[in-house]
Amino acid sequence: MLKKKCNISNGYLIVFILISNLSFSQNINAYDLLITEIMCDPTPVVGLPEDEFIEVYNNSIKSVDLSEITIQIGTKLFVPESVLLEPDSFIVFWDNDIPTLKNGGDSIKIISNNNLIHRVDYTPSMHNSSYKSNGGWSLELIDFKKPCLTKNNWSSSVNNTGGTPGSLNSITAELNPPPVELLSYCPKNDSQLNLVFSVPIQAIETTNEYSIKFNQALITIPKLDSNSIDSILIANIETCYEASFEERNIKYGLPLIPDSGDIIINELLFNPDENGSDFIEIFNASNKSVDLSNLSFCKKNGNNELETPFALSENPFLLLPQKYCVVCSNKTWLMNTFPKSKNILVSSLPSMNNDAGNIVLLTHSGIIIDQISYQEEWHFSELTNYENVSLEKINPMGLNVYSNWSSSSSSENYATPGYQNANFVSVQKSINHFELTNSIISPNVDGFNDQLSLQYNLPDVQWTAKINIINHFGVSIHTISENLLLGKSGVINWDGTLKENDIIRPGIYALHIDAYNMKNQQKIKKKITFYVNGTLK
Repeated sequence: MLKKKCNISNGYLIVFILISNLSFSQNINAYDLLITEIMCDPTPVVGLPEDEFIEVYNNSIKSVDLSEITIQIGTKLFVPESVLLEPDSFIVFWDNDIPTLKNGGDSIKIISNNNLIHRVDYTPSMHNSSYKSNGGWSLELIDFKKPCLTKNNWSSSVNNTGGTPGSLNSITAELNPPPVELLSYCPKNDSQLNLVFSVPIQAIETTNEYSIKFNQALITIPKLDSNSIDSILIANIETCYEASFEERNIKYGLPLIPDSGDIIINELLFNPDENGSDFIEIFNASNKSVDLSNLSFCKKNGNNELETPFALSENPFLLLPQKYCVVCSNKTWLMNTFPKSKNILVSSLPSMNNDAGNIVLLTHSGIIIDQISYQEEWHFSELTNYENVSLEKINPMGLNVYSNWSSSSSSENYATPGYQNANFVSVQKSINHFELTNSIISPNVDGFNDQLSLQYNLPDVQWTAKINIINHFGVSIHTISENLLLGKSGVINWDGTLKENDIIRPGIYALHIDAYNMKNQQKIKKKITFYVNGTLK
């Protein structure tokens, strides 16, 4: 028997049909039912009852028996009464019906016959103001035609009662969403590759077999060994709305556990503008593929103890050998400020002071992979403002010392997040013990020959060196190192700064190198001429 029933709740008329003594099964497809409004924090009261609620909308062209669905909030489930919800109509589930909605966010799912119909992962950040996120205002879905889109598709109600339960939402619009992104990918094992997209997907265009779960695809791949790198083409994707997707040819390898020195802290931005965010760039200096979700950044306190770790990624995120990745909490700002940014991993970072600080990169088991104690004084001294200027490592394999770090160049807008540093200098074997990589320098932070780079390749270890700058009269005007302990090979960089932070004037100069081996008393003396380019004053 069917009974038509009208229910007036809080001033809204909700029409549905109560079903009794009748049993039938129906096919409910994805997005036939939508979660369209959420009140997770009704306090302080604005105008509605002080009750949590979820609004559900029938987005199909058929009536739906709600007893054949399950609504899951977090890990808790409830099954609605046997109610027939008509097409293009709403129903509201109030406090007494549903499990508690967490103020800090949770996942809400509509499920039918073990199939996901709609899912919303709500957070307070989806409100359009901190005032409304404090309570009393509901979150409303903006574009019903793009229900799988979460970013910018939910916002605070603008109704003066705080919400619109059971009626049309107070904010509706047809959104023009950005292209669908492949956020991360990583082999799950030696024969399966997991992909994570920016929105839930329905299909992918590839030649391999796959399965889909929400915004992730699990693709069957040829079996990998520990050293192989393979690739797969993802030509297109399908989601709940017509979306653009840039074809991707993905290279991947089986992730291995990194050792100390495999992943390098390669660039730091610790003084962003007032709307910006710090970033840390890392470089995979090894021949291993590494899953960055197994690594964290943290700081050390005054007692040299590790503080709270910040995981680089919640999802597996693969970094291939000899590749870069920049970690930043604000991708939009990063792309707007540094348009050439690439290989971006969105994640929170430890706070970094502008004057000095330390950053440690370590595994979840506490093994330190790399660490640096930076100082603002490492910047090029002629710069008058260090805001939005990154510090770059000149050679990734060099030491984390002042001489191997420099301000990024003006030609790269003072940062190179996610790609090779502007000041990068590769180390090559030297035949004559000491050689300059460039005989002309122009220390003006334009990205071209800003540093004088002296590379060395010695017959053994335990060498020290005193390195002076002498002018064309043969007079020493600056000491780069007084008693520097050298390895067997490496590079020494100098940015043209003299005493009192003056910059060397244009002209002809020479390096005077006096090296001494503490083990066998061997000596090496060498003089190398170089030229400083610039405008004479």
